[in-house]
Amino acid sequence: MIVPASILDTSDVVGAVRKLAAQHGGTASIAELRAELDLSERTLHRGLSRLIAAGTLFRVSRDRYSDNPPADAPTGEAKKIVRVIERLDADAHLSGYDVLAGFGHQFVYEYPHLVYCHPPHADGVAGALASSGFVVLAAGPGALRGPVMPRTVLLRRQPLIGSRALVRGAVATPEKAWVDLLRETRRSDVPFGYGELGRLLRAMSDQQINARALRGYARRTGYADWLLAATGERPPDGPAQIQLAAGYAA
Repeated sequence: MIVPASILDTSDVVGAVRKLAAQHGGTASIAELRAELDLSERTLHRGLSRLIAAGTLFRVSRDRYSDNPPADAPTGEAKKIVRVIERLDADAHLSGYDVLAGFGHQFVYEYPHLVYCHPPHADGVAGALASSGFVVLAAGPGALRGPVMPRTVLLRRQPLIGSRALVRGAVATPEKAWVDLLRETRRSDVPFGYGELGRLLRAMSDQQINARALRGYARRTGYADWLLAATGERPPDGPAQIQLAAGYAA
């Protein structure tokens, strides 16, 4: 018998996640939880959403959950943004410097948060973020003409087909986050230096990131030449690429 939402005991969901996570490498899938708890998918999603909002459970990917936060889970304002996305169960994710801060040589205080969102979900995400006190700006030329405040979110509508493998839960992988930050530095005038972007890339490379994923995403988004220029595999073209390469070589 499938349990109706009105009598769902969320403690049972937490227990099931912990049990299944112990059996399956630290996470539990929707299919595994439905079989364990005999719940409808809608009821299970409602229970999981409540537990995620409360900080009891964490969405590790769009299909897998854990009672332990990821090691690189965002903090502060970035964490609040992720919570908004998770509560909506939207096809969107945090990207940019919030994901890459651990690779940085210095902490950057004045920068916008970056969210990439599947277009049909963008209006809902923008409204929810605004209701949570964030200033949401559409990515693109002229988006950041004024001063960037700590609660500024730059939102780009991006069809995510082909990119979901580069997203964990509601957070981009470092490979995607670096390309996205480069993209918005160029296209939305994000106040981030190309030299620092190069240094971030070098730190990421030293920690053995997924170079194949990085190159593939850079190619799909039109930034393959920028990546090759940064790593010295082709001559840089213009001042920005020269700064990028210099940062990588430093």
